[in-house]
Amino acid sequence: METTDRTFSRRSFLKGVGIVGAAAATGAALAGCAPSGGGAQEAAATGDVPAVTQRLLDRGIIGADLPDAAPILPFEAPERYDDEADVIVVGLGGGGLAAAGYLAEQGLEVIAIDKEATVGGASRHAAGYVDILGGTEAQNALGFPGVYRGDDDAAIRDAESSANYSIDEKLLRTLIDNHVEADEWITSTEGCNLVCTGAAWNDASREGGGGAFYNVLAQDNLMNALEKRAKAGGADIRVQTAAARFVFDGQRVTGIVATDEDGAEHYLKARKGLILTAGGIGMNKDLIRAYIPSAYEGAVQGGPMPFHTGEVFRMGLGVGADFSGFDSWCCWEGGIDESIAGGDGQFWHYFWHGERQLFHNPWLVIDKYGHRQPYHAQNVQIDTYNTCLIGGMGDLSTTSAWMSAVGHHVYNICDAKFPEEIFKKSVTPDSVKDKCRIPLADPDRLPENKGLVSADWIGEVEAAVERGAVKKADTIEELAEMLLLDPAVVKRAVEDYNALCAQGFDDELAFPYDPSWLSPIDTPPYYAAIVGGQIGKTLCGLRVNDLLQVADENGRTIPGLYAGFSTMGGMDGEGNYGCLAGNGGTYFGGVGSSLITGYIAAKKLIEHER
Repeated sequence: METTDRTFSRRSFLKGVGIVGAAAATGAALAGCAPSGGGAQEAAATGDVPAVTQRLLDRGIIGADLPDAAPILPFEAPERYDDEADVIVVGLGGGGLAAAGYLAEQGLEVIAIDKEATVGGASRHAAGYVDILGGTEAQNALGFPGVYRGDDDAAIRDAESSANYSIDEKLLRTLIDNHVEADEWITSTEGCNLVCTGAAWNDASREGGGGAFYNVLAQDNLMNALEKRAKAGGADIRVQTAAARFVFDGQRVTGIVATDEDGAEHYLKARKGLILTAGGIGMNKDLIRAYIPSAYEGAVQGGPMPFHTGEVFRMGLGVGADFSGFDSWCCWEGGIDESIAGGDGQFWHYFWHGERQLFHNPWLVIDKYGHRQPYHAQNVQIDTYNTCLIGGMGDLSTTSAWMSAVGHHVYNICDAKFPEEIFKKSVTPDSVKDKCRIPLADPDRLPENKGLVSADWIGEVEAAVERGAVKKADTIEELAEMLLLDPAVVKRAVEDYNALCAQGFDDELAFPYDPSWLSPIDTPPYYAAIVGGQIGKTLCGLRVNDLLQVADENGRTIPGLYAGFSTMGGMDGEGNYGCLAGNGGTYFGGVGSSLITGYIAAKKLIEHER
């Protein structure tokens, strides 16, 4: 499809978003199609800043004008569009697929776009699809009553308490009122291969659902089935098609400018509205710095996937949308810093890699002073159970401690015995479906994953040694120098830890190590990494009301614009990096939140965009 002639060329629309100065208008317009462009910089060079950006700066959002954080301003409507539909869905992870499929089955014309070559997004990589509220037919049949046994007010009280009473209660009620209907629609999808296990649905071929395969790409079948369902309903699915700018008439978002794989622009009109399900901002350092400053300070790796770069969030800001969930996010432990003392400098590596699995385990974990740091796991610390430990993982509790250490990271040290010792550690209860800390060692259990990860986990550790991310040395002193630590401090920490291991029990930490974790460091070569949090989900995004309509800072909706998790924000309140299934508004975990809010956004659009 070729782009038709326009009556204007790269004119950024001024009405409604209020550009201060013609130079700012021109600079922002020319930069907008390249997310890392210099629109904000060019405007600043003349002393002119777009009004939407200036408003964010005035509100105290330090970094709102950074090149990759500045709002992306919209275009004015062309005389003719290249194509049109009732609804345009932007982003085809689980939420976008659910929205596109439901809308199409209700008889609406749908164009759904994604910048990647395949659909499924981060949802495809999730271990399970969670709904702790219960109430579906499958859950009832298993006798699972839901965590709150149908008490909606108790669910809301718990969510509010865990998020410092900063969540929109009406939004929570919308989720509670519609989650069962959404679940029934999603899990009825032919070919999804899901089996209900109580609080979750897991793929029957993966270990979470009783199958033999590891939980790598554990929602692969569900994403493929949802794509097939959307296409069967008539949805027009377009991959390698990136959202570049909204089309805005000053009152309503009427369409979108999208670029195809060749860079050609296509103007797409949305007669009824757009649904934004384009993921979060966890791979955009400028956005992280401005809107999730604790992650900018504390996370050593981004995520959950490398395509979470936040352009659609910036486009929403560009039409005056507010944000919610400031400084809210969740993290996984075991992220390896690849910038301080070696490594490839990358901000993301796949979370199933062998080096990450190795240092996702309790060895000798110390801070810069040689002080041992805690490691949390539900199986040995039942008395400390809270929502940060849900599922027996403990990632949030552990990384909260690690990010509070000096330098916002810690040092995890083991020795040459790690290939055997790691499998002796009792780090996840037998009841836990997601064995997230156990290396992938059996090639027969590893599903096809297009080279993301292999069963040669030790080879992946050695590859990390080669690139400098993992340190390997014949002496503790040499290892310490590679970590940029005082050799005497590290040597003393190792000696003290070995004495503790010989003792056979941990009487040093308030939350003691399980005896199976106590493996002495006495066999060279020695291994270590600088570790901390890896961003799991970003919970700061565009503000929505209880109908999932995008709203401005005065609470007025921006007509034609809806959003789902995690392009929307606020599901876990403000200033909260304890965000996992069962904590705050994410009653449904990551993929569940995506699927369910995508469905609800589609339903609300049908109800309110007649």
